[in-house]
Amino acid sequence: MVGEVSETSREGRTRLEEVSIKGLGVIDNATIEFAPGLNVITGETGAGKTMVLTALSLVLGGKTDSDLLRKGAERLVVSGRFSASNSNSEALKSLIEEHEVELDDGSLLLTRTLNSEGKSRGTLCGITTTASVLASFATELIEIHGQHGTLQLSKAQRQRELLDRFGGKEIESVLSSYQLALARYEEITIRIDGLRKSLADREREIGELQELLAEFAKLKPFQDELQSIDMEVRKLESVEDIRIALSTVLGAIDSEENGANTAIGTARRALQAIRDKDPVIDSAAANIENAYFEVSDAASELRGFLENLAADPARLEELLNRRAALRSFAKRFGTGSGLEEALSSALERAELAKARMKDLTGGESRVDELSMEQRAIFLEVVEAARALSQSRRKHASALGTEVTKELRELAMPSASFQCKVTETLATEGDLELIPPTRLNRFGNDEIEMLFTAHADGELLPISKAASGGELSRLMLALEVVVAATSPRGTYLFDEIDAGIGGKAALEVGKRLKRLSKSAQIIVVTHLPQVAIWGDNHLRVLKDSNGSITESSVTLVKGSERESEIARMLSGLEDSEHAQDHARELLDLVKG
Repeated sequence: MVGEVSETSREGRTRLEEVSIKGLGVIDNATIEFAPGLNVITGETGAGKTMVLTALSLVLGGKTDSDLLRKGAERLVVSGRFSASNSNSEALKSLIEEHEVELDDGSLLLTRTLNSEGKSRGTLCGITTTASVLASFATELIEIHGQHGTLQLSKAQRQRELLDRFGGKEIESVLSSYQLALARYEEITIRIDGLRKSLADREREIGELQELLAEFAKLKPFQDELQSIDMEVRKLESVEDIRIALSTVLGAIDSEENGANTAIGTARRALQAIRDKDPVIDSAAANIENAYFEVSDAASELRGFLENLAADPARLEELLNRRAALRSFAKRFGTGSGLEEALSSALERAELAKARMKDLTGGESRVDELSMEQRAIFLEVVEAARALSQSRRKHASALGTEVTKELRELAMPSASFQCKVTETLATEGDLELIPPTRLNRFGNDEIEMLFTAHADGELLPISKAASGGELSRLMLALEVVVAATSPRGTYLFDEIDAGIGGKAALEVGKRLKRLSKSAQIIVVTHLPQVAIWGDNHLRVLKDSNGSITESSVTLVKGSERESEIARMLSGLEDSEHAQDHARELLDLVKG
């Protein structure tokens, strides 16, 4: 069957399960459930279809505006539920781990509220969070294309992202190698710059480091030592208080006449004879028996502790002197608001002092040595950048071929698309060092996407060569080609078919259907040629006063779907001619 949905190809991806909207714009209360495959949303203009896009934008960290609040409503509440338990996205897994998110039945629940005063609040699986955190999850869960989103295609960053997504694991691996080399280059450059700045004052710093190392060798401090000392000092300073308290406790437990153990033991023995008479008695007997042994064990531990408890003035003095020495060390060589923090920073500084001493005592020769190492690393950066450029060129060629094929099937038989990669780093001769700040962490290639709709047309940047309708189809073609290697599970298109009609609209629907084999697709559309391809058709109805209720967003099937397609064709859902045409279109999909 044409456009058959493949569950297997969507395995390991997230999916939008549900969007709940209260008090947003024209929507009073609506819950919209989404299925795998292609979801289409249709309805008359002004019925509230694009509010789904607005709601998702808010849920995913977008800017709030009090004007979005429904008239008369005290607050706006929108939420989105995404299935995430089977996601293969390492980036999403890292975010979940980083923010210690506990999935709600395998789902991520993102919620945003806005009150009439313009104050917003976000939650992630019930835990309060920030809009920026929600936005970080957004990029891993869904990609939204609004009516004007195609304009993003003209930006160099967007074009690079699409190419790298198409390149998949290969480009990801090469890019990672480049970024690691660049990080090492940045680190050694900072180290050299810092060493050069400090050479003039190195004698003072060497003296400070020598003093630090000498004091460290003498004290041999370790992490959390102050906490351990404080605990032992508190005990030794309170020996008599502890002795009196423990003697009182043991007397209360061990007294033969009225001690706790004697009373519990009497109760224990009395219950033993009747514990099999009733489950309630048996349970109580077990609890009392446990209490008897626990109190006995506690008394035994305390007796042992008391027997070994003794004043030790010498040990106390030793600890107090040690604590004073550690405090002095922390204040002299550490930084931080608290003593523990200062000691920790002093220990960290001592660990790094030997390497710093080597840098400083080496003087200019050490700078020369590090400069040679810097150049070697720079050449690694250049080599990694070349490998990245080579990989991108290979995938750019394949991307151009596949997108051109898609465009020609989207009713543009003469269209051509090309992705051009230009390497900006020198590739020959004696390479001069470049400051790390002038190197791009995503590589140093210029990515340019070129397009023409005519057989003999000149390939030009897409911002200059594509009309609105052509740009929509170009974006769709790119997404169809790239989606197979992208980790995103959901794509939302808001009327990307604007300016398209006839055969081109039918082909757009087919491509959306094809894209739904790799990911979940949600499309807001006015075109019946697109709507007929949906696996899940949602209709938004506007009541007489212009509001939307929960029942106004409904799933349409069978004859109801035929009527909706007929309305989209002619504006009259009861028209027999339009309904015949609707059935003809729906039969086309089934065929």
